[in-house]
Amino acid sequence: MKLLENFDFTQSNLQDYVDCPYRFYLRYILHTKWPALVVDDALDFELRGQSGARFHRLVQQYLLGMPEERLSALADADPNPDIAQWWDHFLTTIPPLLEGDRFVEMILSADLAGQRLLAKYDLILVKAGGQLVIYDWKTSQKRIRKEWLLERIQTRLYRFLLVHSGKTLTGCEITSPAQIEMNYWFAPLAHPETPVNLAYDQTAYEKDEKYLTSLVEEIRDREAETFFRTSNLNKCRFCVYRSHCDRGTEAGDLAAFEDFEMEPDDFTVELDFDQIEEIQF
Repeated sequence: MKLLENFDFTQSNLQDYVDCPYRFYLRYILHTKWPALVVDDALDFELRGQSGARFHRLVQQYLLGMPEERLSALADADPNPDIAQWWDHFLTTIPPLLEGDRFVEMILSADLAGQRLLAKYDLILVKAGGQLVIYDWKTSQKRIRKEWLLERIQTRLYRFLLVHSGKTLTGCEITSPAQIEMNYWFAPLAHPETPVNLAYDQTAYEKDEKYLTSLVEEIRDREAETFFRTSNLNKCRFCVYRSHCDRGTEAGDLAAFEDFEMEPDDFTVELDFDQIEEIQF
């Protein structure tokens, strides 16, 4: 099987593959559309996703210099009252942490094993001394365990790519993994003062390089008939292809859905590839 010549690997499609190779095959190779709901309450599910996207937009505009008063008025007027609370949490906890050069909604690209990797960052902060801090805003209702976050493709890809692209932001020739950390900040939490901080080091970097290379090569070289369904049926509960695979016809329970997955997709807008920083391995 051959991927499309212009196929790009992102956190979303790599995570799909890790969760279920067959889901990856249906979604990204066959481009199969399947009329199934992810959860039982489709309207509430959609509204949650839209609210998360609007909150991300508020933060983006703030970081780009739009007046706080104007953004606060937008938050107060939002049809979802939660956004005003999230915005208040943001204003009282995050601005004091933002000393340094800001790179907002930064998209970075690199070649790995002959394929293109892409990552879109909510914020990269370059501090004095060359420290690179990734911030990712989450509107999940639950604080996620650090151990779980460390295994997510998003964490592994974002930190790994930044080792190779850090020089484009700092002007230094070499970026050490020890210079990089990633912070997940959860807006809805009652005590959002401390982001979940994930430091990086050479050992983790080498592990990620080996893992991501293996994933890309495995997907690239895999024959179509070997994209098997996952053996973990928990992965099927909220999959739109579950009825296609004869693994259930009823939508999952929204109350049980892990809304960490409801964040805006990493590439929901059309990209201008001339503006993407490209780093060769």
